[in-house]
Amino acid sequence: MTKMTEIRKSEQLEQLFLEWSNAQENEPDTVWRITNGGNANITKEHFRRDGIIDDETYDKERVKVLFISAEANDNEYSALTNPHPNSVNDYREYHLTGNETWKGRMRERLAEMYKVISDIDRNSMSNPEAAIHFAIMDINKRGGGPDIKNGKHIEAYCRYYASFIRKEIEIIEPDIIAIIGTNLYNMNLHCRFLGAFSKNGKCWFELSGKKVPILSLWQTSYYQGRNKPLAGYEDNRIIGKQAARCVEELKRFGLR
Repeated sequence: MTKMTEIRKSEQLEQLFLEWSNAQENEPDTVWRITNGGNANITKEHFRRDGIIDDETYDKERVKVLFISAEANDNEYSALTNPHPNSVNDYREYHLTGNETWKGRMRERLAEMYKVISDIDRNSMSNPEAAIHFAIMDINKRGGGPDIKNGKHIEAYCRYYASFIRKEIEIIEPDIIAIIGTNLYNMNLHCRFLGAFSKNGKCWFELSGKKVPILSLWQTSYYQGRNKPLAGYEDNRIIGKQAARCVEELKRFGLR
């Protein structure tokens, strides 16, 4: 049964991505002028796959975690050489090699946040090992530049592809969602376009009959937090402050 579930999820995601990428290639120019975001190297065909890093590992998780970010900085990187990058493969590479080569150290730091959310002792699991235990997705599958600027292209992309984005979340079926970047969270795309609901300043998705809390975390490259680092992170105050922010969000939902 487990194996069948794994195959089914993988097949569903791949089928979704095929339909989604085809829709991107045929996107009306009136929409494309906005969703491109002024990124000269991004084409309609550029599509970045993401999702569950390792089906078997994710399926066994006590708490299934999905991290959602705005977009990858593909305009300056993969768009120059590869129109079909795959974030899942990037995380698997980090898992196998332990080499964090990304400038913002996103793979390493999401692995740290996964351990915080899942209440796993930081030193009991290495970050490369943790990197296959969760799922990741970008709102904008085309990618963009080094920052989302005013976010108008992200908003337009989310509005136009809302049914695809929602479907991916439903297939991944997490227990906790963490939106990476307060600017993205504050755009409230999850409630405006993706079917989330809010109450008393907190937001949830309803997936398969369960309420899935939506946490607001800092961008993984953010280093200017004025909060106190979480105990046990004396070796890295940046990660310690991001971890403390994560715990605050968990407490806000009564999960700590």
